[in-house]
Amino acid sequence: MNSLLAALLSGSGTMFDHNYSVALESGLVEQNDVDWDLMDNWQRATGGVRVGYAMSPNLEILGSIHVGSQSSSYGDYYYYEDYEYTESLLGGYATNVNETLIHVGPKFSWNLTSWFAPYATVQGLLIHNQLQMGEGYSVDEEDSATLVNASAMGVGATGALGFEVRLRPIAKKVQLFTYAETGTTGSTALNFALKDAAADGSDINIGDLGYGGGYYRIGIGTKF
Repeated sequence: MNSLLAALLSGSGTMFDHNYSVALESGLVEQNDVDWDLMDNWQRATGGVRVGYAMSPNLEILGSIHVGSQSSSYGDYYYYEDYEYTESLLGGYATNVNETLIHVGPKFSWNLTSWFAPYATVQGLLIHNQLQMGEGYSVDEEDSATLVNASAMGVGATGALGFEVRLRPIAKKVQLFTYAETGTTGSTALNFALKDAAADGSDINIGDLGYGGGYYRIGIGTKF
């Protein structure tokens, strides 16, 4: 096993010369707003695609897009005499937030060997969320007596440290790699409003959600 791992990681001793990289990744940007407790029982990771363009052996410009969904529901119950139960129409709610997060920025690598490279990255962040709220256990318009459907955007930045492990190049044309990174993120609040819902045609503000704090991502991809 050790000899196989060494063979996979060993290369010619020189850096693999590439122009582009593509990777699939998973991770999260921490939700630091207490109002998220209404939107989800626990934060779920997002997933997406990251692409890169090599400016030099040590500098790469990265761009990624992640999507995810956070949801929660609550309902009151009443009991029949035979101890079966069903949802009460007297109370309950359902929420769903669809997330889109776009990162763009440089990555600076320290190529300690041909197969291992710690790195640092600073990236701008654009966030778009769609919020849905309804009665009962569904945000479907057909199933929900009251439906809130609103969207909002925010901007921010992420700073992270990570490391990259590279396998031996295949036919000197492609190279598989994996990576992990962790850091911190800050962003503006995402303010949600019901458009043109007031009697005078103005918007009705319904609150905001915020991101910020911890950040992590892991991924696997190829350079070519």
